[in-house]
Amino acid sequence: MTVNPKKLRPYDEPPKRRRTLIPETPDSAATGFLVAAAVWFAIAAGIGALGVLMRLAPFEISFPLGVFDLSFQLGERRVDAAFWNAAVYGWLSNAGFAALAFMTPRLVGRRLVAERGLNVAMAVWNLSVAGGVAALYVFDLGPNSPLTAFPWLIDGGLALAALIVAGAFFGTVGAELRNAYVSTWFAAIAVLALLGLTGLMAVMGLLETFFDLPDLTVGLGSVFIGRALSVLWLLGMAFAILHYVVPRATGRPLASAGLAMLSWVTWLVLAPLSALVVLQDTSVPYVFTTLGAVGTMLLFLPAVLTAVNLWFSMQGRWSLLFGLGPAAFAAVALVFLLATGLLDAIGALRSVDGLVRGTDWVDGAAIWTIFGTYTFAALALSEHAIPRLMRRAWGGGALAGAQLWLTFAGATLAGMFLMFSGLAEGTLMASGTAAADITGQLVVYRAGALAGMGLLALAGLAAVVNLFLAYTSGEPAEYAVPGSSAPAAAGH
Repeated sequence: MTVNPKKLRPYDEPPKRRRTLIPETPDSAATGFLVAAAVWFAIAAGIGALGVLMRLAPFEISFPLGVFDLSFQLGERRVDAAFWNAAVYGWLSNAGFAALAFMTPRLVGRRLVAERGLNVAMAVWNLSVAGGVAALYVFDLGPNSPLTAFPWLIDGGLALAALIVAGAFFGTVGAELRNAYVSTWFAAIAVLALLGLTGLMAVMGLLETFFDLPDLTVGLGSVFIGRALSVLWLLGMAFAILHYVVPRATGRPLASAGLAMLSWVTWLVLAPLSALVVLQDTSVPYVFTTLGAVGTMLLFLPAVLTAVNLWFSMQGRWSLLFGLGPAAFAAVALVFLLATGLLDAIGALRSVDGLVRGTDWVDGAAIWTIFGTYTFAALALSEHAIPRLMRRAWGGGALAGAQLWLTFAGATLAGMFLMFSGLAEGTLMASGTAAADITGQLVVYRAGALAGMGLLALAGLAAVVNLFLAYTSGEPAEYAVPGSSAPAAAGH
């Protein structure tokens, strides 16, 4: 048997690729966060459907775990808390981290620092969220609102992960932040707010555990943190994503940099004020709740400024709005942004707040915000980023259409029917109708909301399948990564 001696030389063999336990390749963190976000999207929508079902047909399940007198308890309040935590911390926060990891190197033109650290943060964050959601079914929720009901150790894990992400972001941007694109400014304030709020949650939980804080103090702090997370972290990242995606999806520059900075300034001033609106108690000075109501009404202003700016940025590319690309998702996000801003402004009126407070209206408006504005902004980023992260020619197909229409129909129906239910409930309570009779008259509305949540669950499943097929079935394509030797690619 003849042997070619050249094939026996070791340098003729391709070098083996070394795989580390913690990835550090470019875009590995963004990809990981995006995959985790899609999984949590499906989980959150499924839990939400269960929560609406329990309002239609109330039931409870409880059985002991045999450890420290703990028991597993399945009830309406616990399921609702699990839904909002899975949606905010699981789905949208992972999507926000993916946006930070994807946009930042492309905006500053160099690789992220501490890519490996971001992958550690991804593991810490998602293990904390999973543990926290499980703990909601076991431990006492106390006077906490849903987004602050995790045990303090879990909150500490969230704060640690947020600290790593913030360090990687600011370490990458550095001194260039002063002259950076407006998306970087939105993201900077948003990630700082997340770090501060998760740290505050951990401290408050620690004090509550060891020093027995009054229930009123815990309740007021809890609802304030929940509202601040929405208007500072989630809304800030939605603004950052929309200002990033629209110019790149349309291939046109931002219509007005000055208008974009005005949007940032007004949001920065009004968002913290808006968080005061939830402090509805006689022990809170009237001036604070008034400032909160005014801030909530005026928070509609940066939404309008952003929508106008991005709308003019789309001029000449209107055909993209009728497709299935990032521009279409961003356009729907802008519509929901205006709608939810108007709803919040109306809901801040004392007469309206007195009618619908504590009813299904609150959850319906929140679903339009969470699964309308924020979710469509996240899906716009996903549709833009997937081909570039996975190096695949992908996007705009049947699964993108499924995500678009299922999410739109699901969020619209679930939010609308719950808001109708809240209006009906508030009106019936004001007229003195018995509680049992009120529940019976809300069945039709809640059945419609259940159908909407079912569609959202299907949209989450479509997002997971889309990522899987993009990696396994998409044709390989080359995209430049900041910090690599490849030339910069258009569209980044």
